[in-house]
Amino acid sequence: MSSTVSSNELITDALGDISQLSNDMKMAVTNRIEKSFKRMPQPESGDWLAQHDESGQTMKSYLISPYKTVPYGTHNTIYIQPIGSFNHPRAPPLDVINEFAKVFFSGCEVELLPTVDFTYNMRKRDRGGVSQYLTGDLHKYLCETRSKRDWRRELLCVAVTMADIYPGDGWNFVYGEAIPSENVGVYSFARLDPVFYQVTAKEILRTPLTKEHTIIILRRSIKIILHEIGHLFGLDHCIYYLCLMNGANNETEMDREPLHLCPVCLHKLHSTLQFDVRHLYETFANLCDTYGLEKECKWYQNRLQYLQ
Repeated sequence: MSSTVSSNELITDALGDISQLSNDMKMAVTNRIEKSFKRMPQPESGDWLAQHDESGQTMKSYLISPYKTVPYGTHNTIYIQPIGSFNHPRAPPLDVINEFAKVFFSGCEVELLPTVDFTYNMRKRDRGGVSQYLTGDLHKYLCETRSKRDWRRELLCVAVTMADIYPGDGWNFVYGEAIPSENVGVYSFARLDPVFYQVTAKEILRTPLTKEHTIIILRRSIKIILHEIGHLFGLDHCIYYLCLMNGANNETEMDREPLHLCPVCLHKLHSTLQFDVRHLYETFANLCDTYGLEKECKWYQNRLQYLQ
């Protein structure tokens, strides 16, 4: 990645025309940016941008993208479909994740569906004693069962699972994968546990869940589902700032990603959902405070001060 990727000129071009935005949105994407948003650093070996050549998505390119979900008519519901057992002592709370998604994608309904089992035709492989499911078969299931959901309300449907997943041969794993053309995605919480790489699958079940790990798992789980649903709304990976939409190859990159959108990505999502940014920030800050996400709560509260 070029050292000029995050230059002021490229970011201004990526942000696009803001003349028609409300005053709050104008302030959200222009005021005291250096106080709230960090520039994307040069990638290190093994980082996402060291292995993937991404040139960035401008507002102009976003607006003409054919692969973005846009609410229309009665179609404004995001369905979250759990697949496989969540009867796990270290599983993230799906109802809480649902709350965060509903606030973040303001204007959309978010509905948590009853859990379903893996089916016999969902292919899997053994990876060091751990079963990994092929993402394509999970996507296929979501498409084939669309008629069983309320298609008059459905905007998109995402599957979540405690099982590990992979997109195909040549890949070790993925945290998630979205298919914008089909309005579906699948996301795994398996590798979000801080002890995943330290103990065996059986030992994880016996490992006490500390308050610190509870917060880490919750924060990572919220990040991944908001990030991947963001892809379904047409947002590509961000290269301009440290942003919720950054690509991630590892825990270090995932934890570096903030739980907020940068000005460029915020402008793009706003163009589709037309939310009240002040209300979104206030409500999200309150949720973060309720569930112990202290640094995120402070960020949103501080950012609200710059919308004056």
